[in-house]
Amino acid sequence: MVDPPRTDAFRPGPSGPIEPPEDPPAPESPARRPARDALGEALKQTLATTPLDKVTVAGLSRSAGITRQAFYYHFLDVSDLAVWVFTNEVASHIMKYRSRAEWADGFLKLLLYMQEHREQSYSVIRALSSVSLEQFFFRHLRKMMTAIVHEVEQTLPFHAGQPLARRDRDFVIDHYTLSVVGHLLHWLATDMQQPPGELVRNLRDILDGSVRASLERFGHHDADGPTTGDPDRCVEGTVGPRAG
Repeated sequence: MVDPPRTDAFRPGPSGPIEPPEDPPAPESPARRPARDALGEALKQTLATTPLDKVTVAGLSRSAGITRQAFYYHFLDVSDLAVWVFTNEVASHIMKYRSRAEWADGFLKLLLYMQEHREQSYSVIRALSSVSLEQFFFRHLRKMMTAIVHEVEQTLPFHAGQPLARRDRDFVIDHYTLSVVGHLLHWLATDMQQPPGELVRNLRDILDGSVRASLERFGHHDADGPTTGDPDRCVEGTVGPRAG
């Protein structure tokens, strides 16, 4: 069994943590892309029968039909390739289902993918710093949440006459994105113990309706007038003036 990442597993090594690719990635030339893709496919096929720490550059290069020199032109080592494959697979699972109707199916497939590729997932997670890992998931899951919020916002009665302020929309998007990211990181840190279907069902039950309710509340606040510069303003009677 592969142990889940420890608290200190994210600390950078002597050469520093491996960073996930920035989003969007820099355009690749047509000549480079086939070699990278071939190495990625070779790694995925090899991992079906071989632990990641036993995978060699020579074996991957041979399977991909390229030279060792060509491998090092694209990647630093096997771990660097594993990070590239993992981040691309994760991003693909998220972006393919970034809609209100499909996000739960996509997120479930993402969790199942990480379960199926458990050793690779934890090896890559250990290669990333905790900050890099959180930023990576946040960056991609925020795109999913942005699409969901946009769809919900189009159904609100105030949308046509009183669009939601951008700062309020961004806050709602960030809030729910951080919630999903937090649950995902906790799931990984606790050895993937919670069944993926149960976790996704719980998140779906929380998000269904609550995103709309949040947007409606912010919409009403905007209609009542700006609150910027008035920290003592009471919102729906839940927050009173600050003491002192």
